[in-house]
Amino acid sequence: MCGLYFSTTNESAKLDTKFLTRGPDFYNEELSENICMSHSLLSLTGEFTPQPVTTNKVKLVFNGQIYNYDKKQFLSDSYFILDKYLNRNLNFWQELDGEYAIVIYDPNKQLVLFLTDIFGTKPLYYSIENNEIAISSLQSSLKLNGHKKLVKCTPNTIYKYDLKSKKLSIEEDYFKFNLDQYIDNFDGWNQKFHESILKRFDKSKHDIILPLSSGHDSGAIACAFNLLNIDFYSYSFFNNENKDVLKKRLLARFASSPFKTRFKKDLQNLKVRENALDHIINNADDFFYGDVVDNLHIYGKDDPGAIGLAHILNKAKKINNNIKIVASGQGGDEIYSNNQKYTFGIPNPIKFGDNLEELFPWQNFYYGSQISYLSKEESVGGSFGLETRYPFLDVALVQEYLNLKPELKNKFYKSPITNYLMKYKYPFINDDTKVGFSP
Repeated sequence: MCGLYFSTTNESAKLDTKFLTRGPDFYNEELSENICMSHSLLSLTGEFTPQPVTTNKVKLVFNGQIYNYDKKQFLSDSYFILDKYLNRNLNFWQELDGEYAIVIYDPNKQLVLFLTDIFGTKPLYYSIENNEIAISSLQSSLKLNGHKKLVKCTPNTIYKYDLKSKKLSIEEDYFKFNLDQYIDNFDGWNQKFHESILKRFDKSKHDIILPLSSGHDSGAIACAFNLLNIDFYSYSFFNNENKDVLKKRLLARFASSPFKTRFKKDLQNLKVRENALDHIINNADDFFYGDVVDNLHIYGKDDPGAIGLAHILNKAKKINNNIKIVASGQGGDEIYSNNQKYTFGIPNPIKFGDNLEELFPWQNFYYGSQISYLSKEESVGGSFGLETRYPFLDVALVQEYLNLKPELKNKFYKSPITNYLMKYKYPFINDDTKVGFSP
């Protein structure tokens, strides 16, 4: 996770240690006429381009990865984004396939444009006080600079701040999913799932960590890694999981590939738990569980899942400092489950009918547990200088699911994921049992 910061009052994020931790490879800032843009870089490609990048006086900072840019034509994905903005104006997002948070400063139009990807996987916050605006990847950076009125950017939303009028305009639902239900098999979903995995993890220069439970979501990712010969580390807690399924999964991994040694641990030691919680409190950006729309906030730092994730990532970094990418199953419940028990509001639809528009978008699709657990993943992962990637939230994959006929959506628990595990004979529990991935 990189860190980005924009301000119209000559302030930067260089004093925020949490900001620097998230981008440990390079820090850069540029100041021009009280406009300050800061960026801390987590480099995942070897050679890197300092940000902000500039073309025709327009400047850009961004956090994330764009998977479809032409590496022969563009020096980096940041220049790719800027090129699309200069050529397509506000429709530039249509060219982007990835996970991102973006801030563009256009002095030619006296405009500041900022947005996240459709699901808001990479967090972005802003504060407007005394007709000045500041935008950051982290709440801590804004708070350190004295900002009190913080707003989290919502998914699938474009924000435009006019530097002349000092007015903010907001365009919601900039991306529209097709809600026609016409696909009568899972083949396309299986193919797009593999494409989602490959674009995020194949031929990575850095190692990958997958927190592996006995559930459907991490199991499907592990199965795909095995099938596609993608090397990875895994870490499993046996405490609350189905031990037989986990053991079979570990055997399946060793039988299918010659990859390096994996590790699995149990987290029962109270001191170890306390250390993980201390790390979260001292190093992770604040995160809350609840629905931004309904303003229901539950402090999430003492959540067992967050503690378990912090312990896993701490162990991973100590064992292999080349681990920089986390594979997350986030979205498996919120998008594909017809029995979503983990929610902070309204559960997912139990059954789909002929008219998807009556149900879409259900609360967890963008908000509820979706926005809550994404916040956890990014805050905890970023505190270790790691980037988290979300194959189940690939837009083409989600679109394929929405287009499935209702009888296919209703066929199994987490229908396309269950079908995928059955097709490739990967060990799983064939019911809707879920205890949550925690120690």
